[in-house]
Amino acid sequence: MQSDIKVTSPCNNHCIMNPASNYCCGCFRTIEEIIHWSVYSDEEKKQVLQKVERRKTSLTKENIN
Repeated sequence: MQSDIKVTSPCNNHCIMNPASNYCCGCFRTIEEIIHWSVYSDEEKKQVLQKVERRKTSLTKENIN
């Protein structure tokens, strides 16, 4: 059974690229991931979202320490 639910972009309109991490400060995607988002399959989008979550966790831990 296939779902009709689309994977939505993590963009939150806080679009500033961090030169130290090369991630967007708002959504934690790379510029390549942002540019290609509209052509990614749902599976590719899910993979990006998993990376985004790991980046958020990693960068949050770095800022705490």
